[in-house]
Amino acid sequence: MRWFLLPFFLLPLYLAGQIVNIEEMRIKGTNDSLRWYGALKGSYATTQVQQRTTVLKAEAHVQYKKYRHIALLLLNSDFLRAGNQDFVNNRFVHLRYNYKWTPSVAWELLSQQQTNRLILIQQRSLLGTGLRKRFFIDQKSNSRLYLGSTYLYERNQFVGESPVVHWHRISNYFTTTLRHQPSGGVLQVTAYWQPVIGQFKNYRLSTECTLELPIGKHLRYATDFALSKDTGLPESAPSQIFNWQNGLVWRL
Repeated sequence: MRWFLLPFFLLPLYLAGQIVNIEEMRIKGTNDSLRWYGALKGSYATTQVQQRTTVLKAEAHVQYKKYRHIALLLLNSDFLRAGNQDFVNNRFVHLRYNYKWTPSVAWELLSQQQTNRLILIQQRSLLGTGLRKRFFIDQKSNSRLYLGSTYLYERNQFVGESPVVHWHRISNYFTTTLRHQPSGGVLQVTAYWQPVIGQFKNYRLSTECTLELPIGKHLRYATDFALSKDTGLPESAPSQIFNWQNGLVWRL
């Protein structure tokens, strides 16, 4: 494997370790006649030129929906080794329960386990609860805005540091999807701000913006920009990362 190509593989995985964008992973487009939705993905690759390179990826998205109840399970694992060195070794498990009090207001309960040695997270455990509200910006185009606020109890153990750190955070977020019907363009923006209660200089901040523009009947141009900052990581870990991707999407 060409060593100068490694940053292109590692940058999205660095970013994913800071704040996981659950809004992007929610399963959308469901209907009330079905209860189970989801997908399982897995891949394994190994190559050897001068040294062996191994890439292992596994993902699972499962959602159960019944009346006012929605349960969401997300699993993710990434592993990349080149020679005798691990460049990526992270795992992520997220479980969320959503109860709709009204058509526009929901109560949520969540639990999360995360490991990402790339940014020196040996183990991060989260337990939280909060409210989420939906607003229609334009019902005709189904453009929506969601606002949410969640209390998080967080337990951190960092690589090379033996003491376990306990924090109480408030996770505030908004996510919006804007659709322009005449052109077919779609803009999605999500932002998180998660300060530690009583330590507002210790916070996590993340924003992601995705724009899709139609080129033809099925072909679309897509650009995605993401920025993440975590001031609570060890000094030797990167506190701020951004990622910008451009590409083409074929939709049937």
